[in-house]
Amino acid sequence: MKIIDAHCHLESEEFENNLDEIIRNARDAGICKLITSSITPGQWEKSKSIAEKYKEVEFALGVHPWYATPSDLDMLENLKDAKTKGAAAIGEIGLDEKIENPSIEIQTKIFEIQLSIAKEINLPVIVHCRGAFDELISSIKKIGVPEAGGIIHSFSGSAGLADSLIKLGLSFSIGGILTYKKNKKRIELLERIYPNHFLLETDSPDIPPIHLNGKPNVPSNILFNLKAASDLLGIKQEDIAETTTANAVRIFNLVI
Repeated sequence: MKIIDAHCHLESEEFENNLDEIIRNARDAGICKLITSSITPGQWEKSKSIAEKYKEVEFALGVHPWYATPSDLDMLENLKDAKTKGAAAIGEIGLDEKIENPSIEIQTKIFEIQLSIAKEINLPVIVHCRGAFDELISSIKKIGVPEAGGIIHSFSGSAGLADSLIKLGLSFSIGGILTYKKNKKRIELLERIYPNHFLLETDSPDIPPIHLNGKPNVPSNILFNLKAASDLLGIKQEDIAETTTANAVRIFNLVI
């Protein structure tokens, strides 16, 4: 099987001393591509250098809503060179109403600028959203999405919300939450987004499979997420791997 981890953070300090091993284990698990996403301008060069070192790694450049600051506004113009630098996406970007600081106003300003740049240079977006889907949809209707599309990562919303986002040009990557206690809402969501709008992710080093809670997540754990998706959908793991990989290749314009 060829599997793509559509969203992880190899820049994280947790991986600083063992990235060779992390990538080797990912390769052994069948992962042919990993898309690592920066969260601040200070990580952009690191994201690029990791991708240059490991042929399996592609990178995304962006400012995560948790770390958005007014000073980032001066840096965002540099994202216009992201495609030239070899980035596969603009990300991780988005909105989060479940945090008090930074304010949703500064988050929105920084998100909309990044979304506009992604649309201008036609790179797909990797989006984080918690408790702010009304605001997210409003911004997307205002700015639009790149022709290349994009994904909402770690999506756990309803099938109805997924429908609204699909109509706007987005797909969904899901990881460790697939392994949580089975519920009707998650099954309905998967049945709605599979096969054309579902991708696998790990969000490493965050959101590990439930039986590994308390430990740093790693890309090779994607096999647990794949198995959980297979159990929920009643579809062979090999078929889900093939479909989600094809979706990632299409959205991020990957060569595998």
